[in-house]
Amino acid sequence: MLKGAAVVDLKRRDSKVQLSDKDLHYLTDEMSWELLAMKKCNHYAGLCQDASVQSLINQIGQMHQRHYEMLLSQIQSSTGAASTSQPNAANQQMN
Repeated sequence: MLKGAAVVDLKRRDSKVQLSDKDLHYLTDEMSWELLAMKKCNHYAGLCQDASVQSLINQIGQMHQRHYEMLLSQIQSSTGAASTSQPNAANQQMN
């Protein structure tokens, strides 16, 4: 039973999903929130004296970067646009 659900899910991922303007605005807002979280993690990791805490904060920042990349990918696949916006570039701007 799970195999059938997985096949349907894979088919949905391959097909283009049409997003409404409201959906696109929400995803754009979410990208802003993820970018802010990445910036905060970068900032606070730099303030940490404890290497283990710094490592954990960096891992959380990487998680937010992955979320940002997933959202960007979803928007690009929905709109058919190829953006040059990179979370790594956003991360470098924080420094």
